[in-house]
Amino acid sequence: MGSHVVDLLIQKGVSVRCLLRPQRSLEVFGEREIEVFRGDLRGAEGLAEAVDGVDSVIHVAGLIGARSPAEFMTVNMGGTRRLAEVVAARNPACRRFVYVSSQAAAGPSPDGVPIDETAAPNPLTHYGRSKLAGERVLAEALGPVPFTVVRPPAIYGPKDEALLPIFQLAAKGWTADLDGRGRLFNLLHAEDVAHGIVEACLSDTAAGGTYFLSDGPGCSHSGMARILGQAFGHRLRRIPVPDFLLDLAAAVTDELAGLAGVASVFGRQKAIEFKARWWLCSAARAHADFGWEPRVPPETGLIETARWYAEHGKLRLPRPMNSSV
Repeated sequence: MGSHVVDLLIQKGVSVRCLLRPQRSLEVFGEREIEVFRGDLRGAEGLAEAVDGVDSVIHVAGLIGARSPAEFMTVNMGGTRRLAEVVAARNPACRRFVYVSSQAAAGPSPDGVPIDETAAPNPLTHYGRSKLAGERVLAEALGPVPFTVVRPPAIYGPKDEALLPIFQLAAKGWTADLDGRGRLFNLLHAEDVAHGIVEACLSDTAAGGTYFLSDGPGCSHSGMARILGQAFGHRLRRIPVPDFLLDLAAAVTDELAGLAGVASVFGRQKAIEFKARWWLCSAARAHADFGWEPRVPPETGLIETARWYAEHGKLRLPRPMNSSV
C-alpha cells in the first residue's frame, strides 16, 4: 500500500520521505526519488530523524500476521503510539497525522446495511482489535497535532500478494466458493485507497475525522471468479468450501506455522473474518468531506492485477488475457 501512496504523492509534486525497516528492500520503489530513513516501530531508533521537519505523516505500516495477540498490539497499537509521541515531541507543528487503520477495526455489518463511522466498533479478530487500539491512542499521544483515521476494506492490486493465491487458482481454472450464506465484502484497488489516504491528508475538513473507504455495493467470491474467469478466457470450476472445512484448513495452517515458528496470515483468525456475512461499509462521509470516490472498477482492476502477477512471474497465464469483460 505504501508504494501506491508514494506514487500518488510524487505525481502531485510532493517531496516524499519514507521510514523503512532496516531489512526492507528499496526494490518496490524502483527509480522514484525519495528520501529514505531506517527504523522500526518496535523501538524509537530512527523515528525522530524521520519525522523532523515534515509537513505531514502518513502512517501506513502495520502487522497483518502475528503469532499472538500481544505481537499484534506491540506493533499496531504500541508502534502507532510510539510514532505519534515522537511526532508530538519532535515536530509539534506537523500539519496532519494520517493513521491508516482498517475496516477490521470496526467489524462487519450486523444486518447487511453498510455501517458508517457512527457505528460502535465490534472487531472480530486480534488484528482488528489492535488496529482499533491504534486509533484510540492517537488523541493522547499526538497532543496538538491534528490527525485523521482512514479505514480501508480489503485491498488488492499490483505489488500486493495477499490475494495472490486466488489469482493463481483462477489461472489454473479453479475457484474456492466461500460465498456461504450470500456473503458480500467491500474490495478496493490499491490506487483507490491511495487516493483516499492522500485526499484525506490534504483536506482541512478531514482533520479530526474517521473515514471508511468503500466500493459501494460490495463483491462476492463468485463475482470475483466470474470476472477472473472471463479475463483468463475460461470458466472457473467451483470448489465448495463449507465453514467446517475452512476452520479445519485454518487450524492446520496455524499448527504448521507454529511448528515453523512463523506468523500465519491465514489461520483461525482469518477464518473468523471469512465467515462473517457482510463486510460492508459506507464511504458517504469521505465523499461529502473531501470528494473521494472509487475510480477503478473490479472489471478493470482485477485484470490489471492478474497481468502484473504474470509479468512478475507469480502466475502463468493460460492464454492472452481479455482486455475487458
